[in-house]
Amino acid sequence: MHSLKLGTGCKWTAAIYSLLVLFPGCDFEKQPVVFPGDQWEMRTPESQGVDAGDLSAALDYLESKCLDNGINQVTVIRNGYMIHAGEQIDSVHNIWSCSKTFTSTVLGLLVDDGILSLDDRAADYEPLLKEKYPDVTFRHFATMTSGYSGAGVSRWNEENADWSWTPYQPDEPYFEPGTQFAYWDEAQMMFGRVLTRILNEEMRSFLQRRVTDTIGMGEWQWHPEGELNGIPINNGCTNVHVNARQLARWGWLFLNRGNWNGEQLVSEQWVDMATTVQVPFLIPVASTDRDNIRGSGCYGFNWWINGRDFKGELKLEAAPEGIFWASGHNNNKCFVVPQWNLVFVRMGEDGHPPDADRVWSEFFERLARAIIA
Repeated sequence: MHSLKLGTGCKWTAAIYSLLVLFPGCDFEKQPVVFPGDQWEMRTPESQGVDAGDLSAALDYLESKCLDNGINQVTVIRNGYMIHAGEQIDSVHNIWSCSKTFTSTVLGLLVDDGILSLDDRAADYEPLLKEKYPDVTFRHFATMTSGYSGAGVSRWNEENADWSWTPYQPDEPYFEPGTQFAYWDEAQMMFGRVLTRILNEEMRSFLQRRVTDTIGMGEWQWHPEGELNGIPINNGCTNVHVNARQLARWGWLFLNRGNWNGEQLVSEQWVDMATTVQVPFLIPVASTDRDNIRGSGCYGFNWWINGRDFKGELKLEAAPEGIFWASGHNNNKCFVVPQWNLVFVRMGEDGHPPDADRVWSEFFERLARAIIA
């Protein structure tokens, strides 16, 4: 598989140009980079090189596997145009762990600004970490390899479970930082606290000023988990509230490597790092009550990547290698497919389908049949 990066000022999208490199004998139509104005512009699937019948068949399959919300909050963006809109894409609610990509983007902007580096120790900024977590870095937090645990039982009164009532009170580490992977929301909450201390303002207001106002997301909320010196700590692991139209803009920003209509809001370097595998496939998954969530070989900086595990198998076997996505509870997803110049958003409040990875793999296998140009 070729890997091609184009500069910010390039006239054509990386996805289309990559196809020209891979298949030089084919006459693919070059598509200019398009960004939405106040609203996404609707176009027919065919006008954007997508077969409407095959797209409909792929969506029908997905609907058959989803729970109550089905595909009512699904939208498909190709080449900067909306080619499918579910009936309820204006529904606003929590996107749960998709919110983690907002937290890591705050980190990315601080790295871009030269305020800190990935390998800085978080304890140098947050005194609470000095005793039990002196060597945890920002890289560890963003890759779920910190080993951090908050004191106390979970909010469901379970021992050694996630979601303590006191996530900012450090307990003994689960493991030495960098040695294992543990998808652990308490760690992400502490991550958000440290970033809030550095910013000395809400992460939401910082992101709104630096990114979301420019990309046209409009009003959105990020509910807090506690406060620091009178500043609300936006929950580092969850509680961003948006609709599917807004989440699609977030995905389109990352598909375009942090550039929005000629303005580089997040550096290409950060986007490239955040959306490629940062957790080696040989890193073991820690034994916790969430050890069914395996990020080895497929986790970046709070983004999931279609990478390969120790067996050489893709996480979503039938999907394009290297696509990346934000993933949250209740089957909330924002998939970014650079190869197809496409963003796919599914939102809901209904739960994951059984064997979700297989469902999404088979969906992308069907969606691939719809991509005709």
